[in-house]
Amino acid sequence: MPPTPPTAAALYPGSWSRRGFLGSAAALACGTATAAAPDWSPTRPLEMLVSFPAGGTADTLARLLGDRLAKSHGWQTVVVNRPGGGGLILQNVLKTARNDGHTVGFGASYELTYPVGERLQTDRLQEFDALCSIAALPVCIMARSDARLDTVDDWRRKAAAGQPITFGVSPPFEWVGERLGRLLKMEIIAVPFRGSSEINQQLLGGTLDLAMSAGSHVPLERAHRAKVVYAVTKARMPSHPDVPTLREAGADLAIQSRFIVFANKEVPTRVRSALSEMFTQVAQERPLQDALRERGLIAEALKGAPLLRELQEEVQIGNTIGRAQDARK
Repeated sequence: MPPTPPTAAALYPGSWSRRGFLGSAAALACGTATAAAPDWSPTRPLEMLVSFPAGGTADTLARLLGDRLAKSHGWQTVVVNRPGGGGLILQNVLKTARNDGHTVGFGASYELTYPVGERLQTDRLQEFDALCSIAALPVCIMARSDARLDTVDDWRRKAAAGQPITFGVSPPFEWVGERLGRLLKMEIIAVPFRGSSEINQQLLGGTLDLAMSAGSHVPLERAHRAKVVYAVTKARMPSHPDVPTLREAGADLAIQSRFIVFANKEVPTRVRSALSEMFTQVAQERPLQDALRERGLIAEALKGAPLLRELQEEVQIGNTIGRAQDARK
């Protein structure tokens, strides 16, 4: 019988050096021995550029991914954080790197599909190739655990009493509060913040009624300080099967961004195909998927045409956002 896969806690003890090698060239893990060998393999460690700072969800996920890549397939990875500019800093570095397949990007897909400032991102899918998705973001709306704001009807009652709903948002979802108010035909005051930590502080302090979350709700829920009231994804979140989507509540608004691995399209097709195949195999492994679910993420492993279709849907949303910004000028 094959050995029982180790638990996520056993696979990821301690912390990693920022530029240190991840994992070791271990024997193939259970379930990967029969996978087709790639047509290309690296001759040195891969450099995985991450568009978020060290210590956050994206950084942790990139290191987990690199660790599994080493344990399952012997491909070693160096994680290098390149945050800033809504992903533009990483993308510029990736465009100037050697196109031999040894440098890949890791970040949120909205950095390729949503506007950054006044620039639409449509052309980014022409410059980069999304090799694989690793996890879908659990985009949702949360409230304090003691707030009586579980439904749109609750929101309407509060607004009817002369207390408009305050809604905390941060990049790249600043537009959601305004759009939601128009769809529901009620007053929602969108309050922009720089990041989720500021939003969480104001939500728990009572300044905000509701807040947008793409994962920041997880620790608050576990501490019984916040709750998810609506999913903003296309389908109900696996972690919250009883929580309805906004579409079910009558607001035709759905967002499902994801963490992806991508490469410069100047990298040879054969190399990109091998990278895509190997990252997809790792994304399908149970230890990584268990680790994703522990962090409230939605395990996902898309590549090729299915992934491109999802990203093109994001581009359509992104262009709509851009046009709305132009109309307000």
